[in-house]
Amino acid sequence: MRPFKPSAHHTWQVMEGFNNRLESSPRISTSVPLINWVQAGEWEEIADTFQLGDAEKWRDTTARVGPHAFALCVQGDSMTSLTGLSIPEGSVVIVDPDASYSNGSIVVAKLADAVEATLKKLIIDGPNKYLKSLNPAYTPIPISDNCRIIGVAKKVEIDL
Repeated sequence: MRPFKPSAHHTWQVMEGFNNRLESSPRISTSVPLINWVQAGEWEEIADTFQLGDAEKWRDTTARVGPHAFALCVQGDSMTSLTGLSIPEGSVVIVDPDASYSNGSIVVAKLADAVEATLKKLIIDGPNKYLKSLNPAYTPIPISDNCRIIGVAKKVEIDL
């Protein structure tokens, strides 16, 4: 029996098919900029002009997010809970500004009188809206025109 020796044409056809499968396969991960809370509050204005060096660093994530997504490192204990969902200090939250929010969404928001954005659970109760911490020691913040939702948290990543 003769050994199989593919022609250059046959090899090219196999490689072309392989490359087509790679191009059509879903992305496994994407990189998003890890920004600070002041930048998050200004994200709508700076996202399109954001440069590689403007981020503290870049974070790979498997979260399904849009092209303007970013990451934030959680500060403080307002989103830490003893029961249920908890987002402890040091966690990295992947945020998608292109995602729709609804009652119960974890959002990054900026109050009109604040310098930095904040991470809270959005509560919509009829005509009333609140930003609520997961930590029950914090009081919910009533919001209206004094608040802008920057984006929706899509994933929380914790390095141990």
